This record gives sequence, C-alpha cells and structure tokens, in this order.
Amino acid sequence: MTNNQENKQDSPADNSLGRALVIGLVGGLIWSLFLAVSYYFNFTETAPKTYLLKPWIQDGWTDRLTGHIVAIVMASIVSLLPTVIYYSLFRKINSVWMGVGYGVLLWGIIFFLLQPLLPGTRPMIDLPAETWVTTVCTFILYGLFTGYSISYDDHEMKIRKIRQEPES
Repeated sequence: MTNNQENKQDSPADNSLGRALVIGLVGGLIWSLFLAVSYYFNFTETAPKTYLLKPWIQDGWTDRLTGHIVAIVMASIVSLLPTVIYYSLFRKINSVWMGVGYGVLLWGIIFFLLQPLLPGTRPMIDLPAETWVTTVCTFILYGLFTGYSISYDDHEMKIRKIRQEPES
C-alpha cells in the first residue's frame, strides 16, 4: 500500500461522527453533573434524576448519591441522540447562536412537550423562577458546548482536507 492510500484510509474526516458522539457524551456528562450540583445547592428543583429515574423508579436509592450518579450516566448516554440529530442537520452551520438555539429547543422539548409523558413530575409552570433560569441556562450551555464543538470540528476537518488535497 502506498503512503497516499494509507492517508486516505486513515483520514480524520472518516471518524467525524465518532468524535461528535464523544462530544455529546462528554457534554451530557458535564452539564447533567452541573444540573445535579445546581439541584444540591437548591438553584433548581429538578435534577437529571427527576426526569430519568423518578417517573419509573420509586425506590429510596434514587434520592441518594447513587441515584444522582446513575441519572448522570443515563443523561450522558441519552445525550447521544440530540448529538446525532445536531450532527446530521446543523454541523455545517458554524455559529454560536445555532448551538444556543438548539439548547433552548431541547429545553422546550424536555420540559414542556415530554413533561406530560413523565408521571410524577411537576409541570414547569408550577416550578419557581430559579428552576426556569437554571435549567434553561444549563441547556443553553449544553447546546452551545455540543453544537459549536461539532461545527468547529466539521470546519477544521474541511480545512485539513483542503490542505491535504494539493499534496496528493
């Protein structure tokens, strides 16, 4: 195999979805952990466990540290779905505002559209303003982190590809 063929096979653009999935996993981990810490310090009445564990599991362990850790891991895994959607639809839009808008859209979907499907969760309208502000800001930061990271990675891969073409 020649060097040119090896470079084409190991091209960084080939695994951009894999990198996007890692970004989504890390984003879900960071921002669900942030939301759990915000819950601990009473900035919000919702935590990842509120929507991922409590509607289906009523055991006492869900209110302890174990429940928070399980919910944070679950949120990281669930975060892969919005990441794939963003990667498929918006990765070519290299703008901070797209990520912010995507975060607000996800917040609206989870806290307004999906809330009636989750038994035992209070409607967002019944929650205090601190919960609104904390959750929407967390989702904005999540959308900004994942969205802009994916767009930046896509843009960088295009630049690398352009730089490698004249050498070929």
